[in-house]
Amino acid sequence: MALFSFKKDNLFLGIDIGDSSLKMVELKKKGSKIQLSNYAFSENVSEINFNKIEDTNYLARAISKVMKEAGFKARRATVSLPTFTVFSSIINITNADRKNLALSVSEEAKKVIPLPLEEMILDWKIIPDKEGRTPTSGNMKVFLTGSPKKLVRKYIEVFKKAGVILASLETETFSLVRSLIGNDKATVMLVEIGANSTDLSIVRESIPVLNRSLTVCASTITKALADSLGMSYAQAEQFKLDLSFSLGSENREECLPQLVTKALEPIVTEMQYLMDFYNSQKNDNLEKIVLSGGGSLFLNLADYFSKRLDKKVIVGDPWNRVEYPREIKPVLDEVGPKLAVAIGLAMREIS
Repeated sequence: MALFSFKKDNLFLGIDIGDSSLKMVELKKKGSKIQLSNYAFSENVSEINFNKIEDTNYLARAISKVMKEAGFKARRATVSLPTFTVFSSIINITNADRKNLALSVSEEAKKVIPLPLEEMILDWKIIPDKEGRTPTSGNMKVFLTGSPKKLVRKYIEVFKKAGVILASLETETFSLVRSLIGNDKATVMLVEIGANSTDLSIVRESIPVLNRSLTVCASTITKALADSLGMSYAQAEQFKLDLSFSLGSENREECLPQLVTKALEPIVTEMQYLMDFYNSQKNDNLEKIVLSGGGSLFLNLADYFSKRLDKKVIVGDPWNRVEYPREIKPVLDEVGPKLAVAIGLAMREIS
């Protein structure tokens, strides 16, 4: 149900397409303020993987259904590209100027992208120097991304069939940076714990400089509980929710069950590795770790990770710069982590 009444041409829609979920957020800018217009999510839509399916009609129908049932008015959207489908790297360009920059980037891209460039769509951004200035010539660092043309063409076809104008495509990490970090120039690790994967990124001055993906995720914990306790997956998911509630803020000193900590160990190990590698390469200290994704609210993970890694860990608040009715704050706090990408996508054209 729409929360405010706005004109269609002043609405900004972000659509996050997961493996088996659709998450949408509709925002509106009023003066210098951003207001929530509408949101919806549909999880476990089917056993079909949206990010692998070739049937564009099926995905278009699923998108149209969610938009219609939730009452979205916007017909122009910014859409997510899964992190694992997009290649990214920081490259060094020497003796460059604006006339030959594109050629120089393409030549360097050939060295770091493992696929033929004719199969990729390249995008890049010049990284500001230590004084915060963006170089126009000489030696410079460039953040490079490459997206498969086949995937981009698929999304164009899907949204054309869904009757939605595809404003732009963006990798999930950039959307998270926008919604969770904003203009904060500190060095931060983003950890998105989703249903089917966990993505880790170290972000420095709003640029992701290191990225890793793991198959260990929220469902890993659920499956471990189901196997150990002889439950169905649905029962184990409910047990996990009940356990999270019992380990609420009043019981933060309680330890997580050994079964859960064992399932989480690969994530902890990877977080520590990424921090150590970054520190050894950049001689820069990580200020904090920001959790996101549907799995970030379970089991007091922020406290557990903080103790294990001896680092400040928080659950990110993607609603921080968004106005909404105060009476729905408890609900938005609960769904915020899983909608963080969609919120960041919606903010892209507002920013």
